[in-house]
Amino acid sequence: MTVLQSFIDLRPSGGFDLIMADPPWRFDNWSEAGAEKNATAHYGCEGIDWIKALPVSVLAAPDCLLWLWATNPMLPEALSCIEAWGFTFKTAGTWVKRTTRGKDAFGTGYILRSSNEPFLIATRGAPKTTRATRSTLPTYDDGFHSVAEGGDWPAGSITIKGRVRAHSEKPEEAFTACEALMPHARRLELFSRTTRKGWAAWGNETGKLGSAE
Repeated sequence: MTVLQSFIDLRPSGGFDLIMADPPWRFDNWSEAGAEKNATAHYGCEGIDWIKALPVSVLAAPDCLLWLWATNPMLPEALSCIEAWGFTFKTAGTWVKRTTRGKDAFGTGYILRSSNEPFLIATRGAPKTTRATRSTLPTYDDGFHSVAEGGDWPAGSITIKGRVRAHSEKPEEAFTACEALMPHARRLELFSRTTRKGWAAWGNETGKLGSAE
């Protein structure tokens, strides 16, 4: 079955209102020392052209919010994916990674080492969001306002503090934020590795990490 046909079969009537995507970005190491921490050591990765060619627009409702996980070295590529998929970039946030003891979980870096992972928020049409995330998660930079016109996206970028688990597994706090933003949305996680109540899932490793409680 082609990717397009699998998307058509998965799409509910009217499309998904919220899509979270965590593409398997492929990028090269600068040295052999970082090979074990590269995503390619943990799962199959794809080049940017393959990711951009995914027919994500087939899945999306006319009014849809996209939550796209990115990596710091590949932010330009992530922004190009947003455009290729038919969305418009609006704002961004970051996941501050914590160890099981609550300390910063630093990864490898090119110029600077970082304990954060960025995510980009984009829209197609005018999805309706609530302000619930402001009371659910800490927000910063309140002087910054989203460029969305007439929307309810809260002022400031969102900073999520969540524990690091399996390689590339995203924190529960991110899903809490999505559900607070659009509580009645038809939600989809692309490249999911965990099944989750209230979410559809797509990917060749769906269920590999079990089911979220």
